[in-house]
Amino acid sequence: MIKPLQLALDLFGELAGQRRRPAPRAAAPAPAPTASSQGSHGGFVYELRLSARRRSLSIEVHPDLRVVVRAPLRFPKRDIEDFVAARALWIVAQLERFRTTPRMPLLPTYADGATHYYLGLPHRLQFDAEARHGVERRDDFLVVGGRAARDALAARRALDRWYRKRAEEEFNAILAECHLHPRFHRYPLPALQIRAMRSRWGSLGSRRGMTLNLVLIQAPRECIEFVVMHELCHLRYHGHGKGFYKLLDAVCPDWRARKRLLEDTLR
Repeated sequence: MIKPLQLALDLFGELAGQRRRPAPRAAAPAPAPTASSQGSHGGFVYELRLSARRRSLSIEVHPDLRVVVRAPLRFPKRDIEDFVAARALWIVAQLERFRTTPRMPLLPTYADGATHYYLGLPHRLQFDAEARHGVERRDDFLVVGGRAARDALAARRALDRWYRKRAEEEFNAILAECHLHPRFHRYPLPALQIRAMRSRWGSLGSRRGMTLNLVLIQAPRECIEFVVMHELCHLRYHGHGKGFYKLLDAVCPDWRARKRLLEDTLR
């Protein structure tokens, strides 16, 4: 695209009878696409990633205790340091949370003593063939009893049934509570389905109602509330445009923090 000033100069040259075309300007050297370095503030070290494509600053705190700061390639270093310093308390708080919160294993095992999660809290499996068949929650234990305690396959089936029953109770209660928000009053309460899904936390359809991923029962309650609020916003907006996110901000102001917690817990 020709800049307005350049266009005016070209037209002036033609009007003055100057047929000679100006020599093309040498192209400016392209900036390096990315650069990486290390910085520190207080009690933590962060990785600084600079990119020619970025237009804003951001900070990421990862479960493995990495802190990544992203910034435009030629952004002043002093401004980046001020940006990090202004958010140092939040960064330290997130690092402490990741240090003290146990991570959910990617592939849970179904053996005596294995750790499983319910509403974000770790529970240990306890096999007791003398206990009632099925699964029972006792403090921070999930007691697998009767025939289900005899082998890992039976324990897995019993635990899946227990999780689904708990999900039906918790998800329906959360959906009813979230639907009470004034922004959803004019819409009927959607029917709820619970499924094991590979790539979605939830979905909303005009005919099938709301579908939630069964694995959410293992996440903290505030994460489940975020997913439900997200899907309820689709009652008004089908896509993820500005209107959708404006409504989500109104009904769940801290949804970004809840989303990060969900992704860190169940990824």
